[in-house]
Amino acid sequence: MQTICHDFKTPRTDTARRLPSVFMMVPIMFYLALIGGGYFGATSYMTLRQATEDRDFWKQQQATHEETTAGYAAETSLVEVDKKKAEKLAQWVEGTRTLQPITVAVLRSVPPEISLGEMTLERSPEMPQQLFMAVKINSGTLEEVGRIQSAVGALNYRAYNSQQTKSGDGLDYRTMLVWQQF
Repeated sequence: MQTICHDFKTPRTDTARRLPSVFMMVPIMFYLALIGGGYFGATSYMTLRQATEDRDFWKQQQATHEETTAGYAAETSLVEVDKKKAEKLAQWVEGTRTLQPITVAVLRSVPPEISLGEMTLERSPEMPQQLFMAVKINSGTLEEVGRIQSAVGALNYRAYNSQQTKSGDGLDYRTMLVWQQF
């Protein structure tokens, strides 16, 4: 038994023209576009990964630099504190000038016929450039007070809040001496 199958299609003539041969490039271009897209996607991904690593590296570097800058700022602030302490100490030392020149100047300013009963110099611990001076002049006048003030003024001390009190034939002179820096 043999079955014969016939092709039921009848031969037809072409109703449309054939596509131009340039259209054979469409599948080739499609595959090239797929390959190019894959290439650009892969390179973009690798570049993104590298950029992320670089960003993390630079952020770490920036954090390290900020830490060192903060450390330097802390050291600088400590140095500034020490500097201010040293300046205050220098001012204190400058203010604690020896008292001997003042004593000698006061004694030399008074004539030999006038005697000093008592002389006191007290320094303030908080303000060492300020001295409290009290002088008891026996048989003296206000002229001796002027001499004492000019002698102390020659040593760059200025008298503030001066008080003179007459007691019998003597004179009590009290003043605050302040060192004048130039």
